[in-house]
Amino acid sequence: MTNTDLYLRRVEGIIAHHGHAVQYVGGDPDTGAPPFAYTVGLHTRPDRDYELAVSGLRAETSQALLNTLSAAFADRDLAPADGLEISGILQGGLAIRLRPVSRPEDLGIIYAIYRTTPPVWQALWPDQRGHFPDDDRCRLPLQAQALL
Repeated sequence: MTNTDLYLRRVEGIIAHHGHAVQYVGGDPDTGAPPFAYTVGLHTRPDRDYELAVSGLRAETSQALLNTLSAAFADRDLAPADGLEISGILQGGLAIRLRPVSRPEDLGIIYAIYRTTPPVWQALWPDQRGHFPDDDRCRLPLQAQALL
């Protein structure tokens, strides 16, 4: 059994226990690519046909955000949609905005386990004044949050 097989079994165990796992991918200091994270297994739950992702945050922050966002979708009976803003997730009353991930097949652990790639929705986080990366008034550097 390869290290990859062992890792996938570990992820499958987390999914079996918690309903989904969060896969974190560290950034690349050579290229300046920020880190990102995504859920694995969420799409197998009833009434969910998607996964969630976030970019530019540390591992612990990414995991907490994706877990909280996942719970908010279930608790509020929400369905993801392009531009949907969800409040009550971030401190300070700031909202999260969703956008579809343009190449969900690049999130390889999902495919490695399920041999399919469901839609993936990226949670964009705003700057301190509530402006998102696609807003000219946003004060976040362009490289802070890659659009997946």
